[in-house]
Amino acid sequence: MSEIILQTENLSKQYKQRWAVRNVNLEVRRGDVFGFLGPNGAGKSTTIRMILSLIKPAEGTVELFGHNLFREREKALQNVAGIVEKPDFYLYLSAHRNMEIAGAMTLGKKPEKKKILETLASVGLEERAEDKVKTFSHGMKQRLGIAQALLCEPQLILLDEPTNGLDPQGMKEVRELIAMLSGKRGITVFLSSHLLHEVEQVATRMAIINNGRMIVQGSVDEILHASINTMFFDVEPKKKALSVLQKLNCVTAPTLTNEGITAQVAKKDIPKCIAALGSARCKIYTVRPKQSLEEYFLAVTNNEEQHR
Repeated sequence: MSEIILQTENLSKQYKQRWAVRNVNLEVRRGDVFGFLGPNGAGKSTTIRMILSLIKPAEGTVELFGHNLFREREKALQNVAGIVEKPDFYLYLSAHRNMEIAGAMTLGKKPEKKKILETLASVGLEERAEDKVKTFSHGMKQRLGIAQALLCEPQLILLDEPTNGLDPQGMKEVRELIAMLSGKRGITVFLSSHLLHEVEQVATRMAIINNGRMIVQGSVDEILHASINTMFFDVEPKKKALSVLQKLNCVTAPTLTNEGITAQVAKKDIPKCIAALGSARCKIYTVRPKQSLEEYFLAVTNNEEQHR
């Protein structure tokens, strides 16, 4: 098993009477692309801010590379970089000058030009090094922010919603960059997002958070191929079929979509569902497995909401 380089224990943050994060226990292993998933307002950014020591938790601990964050802050964070929400720049300065300033603040000295150009090249911005950042697209700014974080040569980088607001091409570029950081440079990536399809394409392990509480954690493959079976029902009339499935004890989280109905059903119970739908005179066109990270996320968060 790979070394655990980030571990939180009962990490919690309270604002007045509201718990923004409650008892979050994370384990990130060296080499992971770790997807930290949840809807907007679930507590993702608050958790990242606590891990980076930007805000203090109400309860719990954070350990980075074997060092307790609150007792050995400098040692804990020396191999860590992060971008929370969005990177900031001096828009009227060039990308190269922004890198010089960022490097001086993080490294204590201005980085060499060769180092800056190599880092910009790694994110595909070497040809724009002398251009003012105000001329950059949103996607280019995100890549420049990652380049700034890479100047300190981190072993772990935390990215908070890095594809938020990007067009499809920008998303693709950031996704490819994350894969490069992990595959070629061996950097462990902690990636928070509510864009499930994006994370599914790059993450190796993940955790899902909702309403400040962690629902599940594990490898993406294990979670998507767990005992929960998400089935797709192409059936008419949809609303009537949904009502039928909602009454069956063997069906969990039936959800109406534009295309049909998704629900969690064990393989052995599918004939029972078909029989019930047939008895209700619903027309059944297709019943097939439909499992993706998005389907799983919707199922577990809906189930969690129902049991609050």
